[in-house]
Amino acid sequence: MNYLKCEICGVEINEKNYNFNEAAFNNKNSINNIIYCPFCGVSEMYLGEEDEVITVESNLLNENTLRILDHAVKLELFNGDFYNTAARMSKSQEVKKIFEALAKIEIVHSKIHQRLGGFKKAPNLNKVNYDKYNSDNALLELAKQKEEHAVFFYEKYKNEVDDNNLLKIFEALANVEKEHIIIVEK
Repeated sequence: MNYLKCEICGVEINEKNYNFNEAAFNNKNSINNIIYCPFCGVSEMYLGEEDEVITVESNLLNENTLRILDHAVKLELFNGDFYNTAARMSKSQEVKKIFEALAKIEIVHSKIHQRLGGFKKAPNLNKVNYDKYNSDNALLELAKQKEEHAVFFYEKYKNEVDDNNLLKIFEALANVEKEHIIIVEK
């Protein structure tokens, strides 16, 4: 297998990691057919043999775009934290695996936004108590709401960011979040 590189998150995909986070995908990567980045979840159209990673000049972004990226970092961190908590709370091993995989992907999304915005470190977020979601079904329903919110966020702000590369990244990540909705609905 030739290695592939994700132009969104920059990770090299190879025979050792092609099936990482596979519980987060409807279809599975195989060694000869990589259809998703196993780290950020984008589709194969963003994978290639070039070493190119989509970047922006964060110092040239306007204040509104930096605010949107800051919000995106927080949105994805909150979702990653939710999935880590939900994985600990879930009763089913299958649901637990899905939540663990989704947590890792959401954290990668937050790191992508951090890099794009030139933010030096992740913000400290308040912990949210999810105790009232006391069943796998309740956690899955909340997961669906969180993914729908993420899709709404990317769709709303993709045309407000002042960089075409950011527009492309927001579209790619919105599609990942749409895929997550299907996963948590199963």
